Amino acid sequence: MDKPKKLRVIDGREIDSGVVDKYVQLEIEIFGHSEILSAYVVNTGHNDLVLGMSWPKCHNPAIEWKKGWVTFNSEYCKDNCLHHAPQVLVGKVPDLELKAVGLLPDIYKMYADVFTEGEMTELPPHRPFDISIDLKPGAIPRHGPIYSVSVKEDEELKKNINNQLAAGHIRPSRSPMASPVIFVKKKNGKLRMCIDYRKLNDMTIKNAYPLPLVKDLLITLRKAKIFTKLDLKWGYNLVRIKEGDEWKAAFKTKYGLFKPLVMQFGLANAPAVFMHFMNEIFRDLLGISVVVYMDDILIFSETEEIHVDHVKEVLKRLKENKLYCAMEKCTFHVTEIDYLGLIIAPGVVKVDPAKVTKAVDWDTPENVTDIQSFIGFLNFYGDFIEGFRNIAKPLYGLTKKDVQWKWTEKENEAFLKLKEALRTAPVTSQPAS
Repeated sequence: MDKPKKLRVIDGREIDSGVVDKYVQLEIEIFGHSEILSAYVVNTGHNDLVLGMSWPKCHNPAIEWKKGWVTFNSEYCKDNCLHHAPQVLVGKVPDLELKAVGLLPDIYKMYADVFTEGEMTELPPHRPFDISIDLKPGAIPRHGPIYSVSVKEDEELKKNINNQLAAGHIRPSRSPMASPVIFVKKKNGKLRMCIDYRKLNDMTIKNAYPLPLVKDLLITLRKAKIFTKLDLKWGYNLVRIKEGDEWKAAFKTKYGLFKPLVMQFGLANAPAVFMHFMNEIFRDLLGISVVVYMDDILIFSETEEIHVDHVKEVLKRLKENKLYCAMEKCTFHVTEIDYLGLIIAPGVVKVDPAKVTKAVDWDTPENVTDIQSFIGFLNFYGDFIEGFRNIAKPLYGLTKKDVQWKWTEKENEAFLKLKEALRTAPVTSQPAS
């Protein structure tokens, strides 16, 4: 393309993939109907091809929705696309096979407020699952200097503080303990404000509530035929900090000292508390029609009819608990789904190609932190790599205390072998039991 362009979905939002700078010529054939068209190269999820509104306007197919029939009999098709008489094509895609791209299926419209847009503007209620910050005996409140920020970070800092103050999520504080603010770049290039809670976490008594094993989650999906995925919006901020513990999570900036009233990303016990909270909401559904990993909810069923009831029950509980979903990250009624970096279909599971690419493109580690990040990423896919821990042994050795950093041929060989093992990871059948 001479000039890259931005692609927008029907509601005007730009796609997460960014600008489009490539296109291809494709020959597509649907039974006797064939044509050559130009298509932009873009991430379309699990759809091989997405046809814009210009296509049906041009071909004007006759669709019998109740019977699932499509007939190409327009004058344009007769002159350009058909090699024999028009025929009726019986669609295999069921009515409910809908993929949400900023669109909620009509059958769930009564839960539209679960998919609210915009920023969070209210303080969530106190619940039995509020996060407590219990300090170790003898712990002394600590604080350090604030970190300098760039111009863009400063803009995001002011915006974040103002939004949180307006929503009641933070308040000015005089806490003797304070953690500094840092910024990380998200996948879409935007900045996320985080709080460096390392000093606080060192003196915090840890919550041992477990996170589920991915292998166990997969076992529960062995008979599933249809899936819906929901992604919670605002995640940790949906949980309150226990009353009286807010001062411990205070953070400092060039604009002052503030204490948060809602759970913050980076607190040591945040994952355990959030997982406990989610499990209690869906306890009687877990392993039956729902699996939950943090803020990712997967609803599964053996038939479409039952699936509608399953999805409605989950949405009902989200609404009752004042939990909200990000519409653009939700997918409804599909037979193949990406979940936790895996592609799941009836009886089959494989590593998401996007995750494989990320691993293959990983730069050679230069320090212990780099190694920990790489191993942490691959740990999640250990079941797909035969002999994972044995292969990774040289890398684990570099993460031990008092071990001097030394990147030799042995470590490099293990690094490359792990990348190749994930790249060639086989498609596996879901466990039978």
